This record gives sequence, structure tokens and C-alpha cells, in this order.
Amino acid sequence: MSPAVHRALRRLPPDARGRTRVEVAEVPTPPLAPGDMLLAPLTAGICGTDWQILRGLRRDPSPVPGHEGVARVVEPGDSGLPAGRLVTVNPTHPDDPSFLLGHNLPGLWAERTRIPASAVRAGLVLPVPDGAGAPRAAALAEPLASVLYGLRIARHTTRPAALAVWGDGTVGRLAREAWQRELPGLRTLLVGHGADAVHPLDPGLPRALAELPGPVAAVIATPRTGTRQALAALDRHVRGALLVDVHAGLPEGPVPLTAGPVDVAALRAGNCGGGPWPPRVHRFDRQAGPLLLYGHRGVGGEHLRQAFDLLLAGGAPAGAGVLTHTVDLEGAADLVNSVLDADDRSAGGRRVLKAAIRIGGPT
Repeated sequence: MSPAVHRALRRLPPDARGRTRVEVAEVPTPPLAPGDMLLAPLTAGICGTDWQILRGLRRDPSPVPGHEGVARVVEPGDSGLPAGRLVTVNPTHPDDPSFLLGHNLPGLWAERTRIPASAVRAGLVLPVPDGAGAPRAAALAEPLASVLYGLRIARHTTRPAALAVWGDGTVGRLAREAWQRELPGLRTLLVGHGADAVHPLDPGLPRALAELPGPVAAVIATPRTGTRQALAALDRHVRGALLVDVHAGLPEGPVPLTAGPVDVAALRAGNCGGGPWPPRVHRFDRQAGPLLLYGHRGVGGEHLRQAFDLLLAGGAPAGAGVLTHTVDLEGAADLVNSVLDADDRSAGGRRVLKAAIRIGGPT
């Protein structure tokens, strides 16, 4: 491989259904403007948002996805970090929507990734401890950080007696674990498709929701196609005060709730990158009790640091069992294309929760 090119997991043009496949290809290594950083990704995660992009449910244009992971510094730019330093990238700029790593800029599914100077100056490239490039830590830190951000907002607002987690993928399972660690004795209901979850179509689910002791907190961690259904069911069946972290995205426009139509997508973006603080939480009066809604985009650096500390700590590991697949670049292409061909989140007969792509050298 010449210094002018590197390998990347690249999206191919969409098919007639709006979905795409991926291939490992040599691509030009981007030139650096003054202050830019060049990173060599070691391990990157495949997340639910990536699957939505690949299935054509989002219009993000980046040819190379990947916004979760750990890399080594190749060219430090204006970061003040030495070459070879182990870092992670906060993928969401709190003030500049033109920087969204792996969405509208080439991401971490590559042997080289450019980070523009504006993101470097904003402190979005963070040094991480030794060992952070290992697959579990590198792939789970960003989703865990997002869970911790949502939990911090909830703890600022109320102390719930019960938690409903709607969605039993990576974020849902990390949320259940983080909330139970933070609030021992918290009664928890997981809604999803796994053996330890209540199926969303289970006829007993409305009663299970109604019997949760209040105040009830909820984390919606579904694909964006399921967010409205989850929110409507929680609103309809939970009695008393209900606090909802709309963690999952959803289409724009009003959602019909018992308190009236609410543009949930608009209010979900009210918290971004750790700010503002106090956070924006929106209250709606309903007959069954107050409904408090909030969401958040991105995370703050403190959330990422806390997530890595938890994942690298001894004892019972955070996110146990969530990382289901670890592959190299070629294996990632096979995994992604297999999942897209199967039209579900399984590969080789095994459900894909979180997958990690090992790209570079020693972690």
C-alpha cells in the first residue's frame, strides 16, 4: 500500500430498494489542511445507525461509515497529541453540523481517517487509556457514553422506581445495565426480541407497563422505524409520572400522544454534546400523569471518558455479552453483506448485536 492510498470498507451505490453493499477497496488518503489530524483506526464498531444508513433509512452521504472506535495519531495537526497516541473521536460536533463522523464525513471503517481542524480545536479527539483499542472497549464506549448521558439527564430530573427499556439491542442492553448499576433495586422491564425480553406484540405487555411502580423512566432504543410505536405504547399504558429518553431517532413531524400532537424529533435534539446544563426536558400534561420527554445528540467528552473507565475496570465488565462479532476488514464486508442479504440482524445463524472491526495493529 502506498502512502497515497489506504484500504477502507466502502459503500457501493444503492440498489433498487435503496440499500447498498460494501467492499474493501483502496481509496485515496486525504490531503491535510493546516490543523487537520490524520488517524490510523485500530478498532471500529458497527452500530444500529450504520445499519440504517446501509439499508437506505438515512440519507447520510459518507462513502465510508464508522463513528465509534479507537485510533492512533499519525499526523497530530493542532491537537498537541504526539504521533502514536491512542485516541477516540467524539463523532458529533456540538456547534457545527457539518462535522458528523461517518455520516457526512468519511469515518473509521478505514486504515486512515482525516479529522478536520475545526473538530480538533473543539476537543473532539480525546486521548484514551492503554487497552482502549481492544474490541469490547473500542466498540462499546460511544454507545455506553450515550447511555450515560441520558441517565445523567434523567437523574437530574427525577428518581424513578421502575425502568422500561424498549429495544434489546446494544443500547438497550447497555442502558438496562447502567441504570441498574446506578439505581440498585430498580424494577426493570425489557421490551424486545431476545429470550429475556417481552415481545412488543405480547398481549401481556400493556398490563406489564401499567403495573410498573412510579415514577417510571423509559429508554427508547429501537430502530428509528419503531420509535413512534414505542412512545405511543408507553404513553398509553404507563400510569403516573413518565420520563422518556427518546434515545432512538424518528422521522420529523408530530407524534399523536394522549397530551396532543408533539414534534418529538424536534425536541429530541434539544440536548447535544453534553449541553446545555441544566438539560432541556419537556413536560406535557396528560390524564394518566405528567409526561416528561427528552433526547440528546452526541455526547460530551466526560461521558466518553466515563464509559472507557467502566469498560476497562476490573470485576464484572460493562456490556457483558453485547459484543457478538469481531472481524477484520474483509470479514466485516462479509458480515455486513450477509446481514443485508438476510434482511435481519443475523449472520451465520447468530444475532448480530454489536460487531467490532479490527483494522490496525496492536491496541
